[in-house]
This record gives sequence, structure tokens and C-alpha cells, in this order.
Amino acid sequence: MFLKSLVTPALPSAFHYTLDDHTPILVRPVQPQDASRLREGFRSLSTLARRRRFMPEDQTELDEEQLRMLVSSDQINNAVWGAANLEKPDEPGIGIARYTRINGDPQAADVAIVIADDYQGRGAGFVLQACLHISAWNNGIHRFYYDVLSDNDRIIKHLKLMGGRHAGRADNIDRIELPVYRRAWDVPGGNDISRRFAEVFKRLQSVEALRDAA
Repeated sequence: MFLKSLVTPALPSAFHYTLDDHTPILVRPVQPQDASRLREGFRSLSTLARRRRFMPEDQTELDEEQLRMLVSSDQINNAVWGAANLEKPDEPGIGIARYTRINGDPQAADVAIVIADDYQGRGAGFVLQACLHISAWNNGIHRFYYDVLSDNDRIIKHLKLMGGRHAGRADNIDRIELPVYRRAWDVPGGNDISRRFAEVFKRLQSVEALRDAA
């Protein structure tokens, strides 16, 4: 039993989850057939959301290289998880989260998370980020790095409350380092953000795999 508790369970390849406002969602790795959804979702992002992902304000389409990186991940060195609203199948999706292992530092990865404007603050970011943590730990990655615009105080504070620390700043971009967590009790407590994140880890331990996921 003790040895079993030291193992981080792998996530199902697709599962259902319920957001904080009871919205039922589908969570799974992004796949090649999601290309059209990704294009549509990017078009719907606000100018502010694109700016926060360091994209030109006048860029309204994903270019082919950006799209290729999202739909051809190996889920080992590059992992991309996505979520969609089960009650609104015509929507392109709720958001995506990805990590990319850093060349020359195999135990570290860069992370980016994008949540659609209408789904901000509803818990989707927590579940997608937890998926990244579990996948990364199982693939030998122990540190995440997030590049955040220096004026994005909310996200910087959010990451620090989850245990992140400031790792540098350049060209108005702050770099935040966060440990990769493998279990709920590894997440530092003491604040609402970390407690919510730890609760997501607990809930992910009991999700059931889906046989068929669109």
C-alpha cells in the first residue's frame, strides 16, 4: 500500500469533469482532428487574451506552425490537453494547456495555458493545469516555467500562491518557476488558490476513462 501511494496515477485518455459552476466538460489530449476547433477558438479570443500569449494584436489566425505544434504532440516531451463544454458541442472549446520540455534541461518544461474569455474564473484552468502536472511528473519533468506579462498581476499572484517563485524578468515578461506536483498533498496550503488546486488533484484520482470521446 505504501509503495502504491508513491506512484502518480496516469490520467485516462479522456474523461468527464464538472467545473465550479456545474458545467460538464470533456477533457482529453488535443488531437489532429481538433485543428478546425483550434482555428475557430483562436479567432474568438479577445485582443487582451492574444496579447497575454505574446501574439500580435492583429493576428487573428493560427499559423500552420503554431497549429502543427498543438495537434502533433507526443504527450511526453510535448503535451497538450484541451477541454470542451459537453452541453455546447458547437463551441470550439473551453481552453488548452501545453508543456514543452526544455532542450538541455530534461527535467523542466515551458508551460502555456489559454482559456476562452467566457470560461475565465470557472475552474477550467485548474483542471487543465493539473493534467499537465500529472503528465509531466510521469514523464520525468519536475519544474515548470511560465512566461507572464509583467503587468498581469493576477496570474503572477495566482502562480505564486500555488508555490511559484520569481525566476527572472526580461522585456516586460516575468518568468515564474513552479514545482511539478504529483499528488494533492504536495501542493502547498494556506490559501484558497492552492486549496482549490489540491482539490482538483483529488478529484482527478477518481475520474473514469471514456471509451469514446469526440
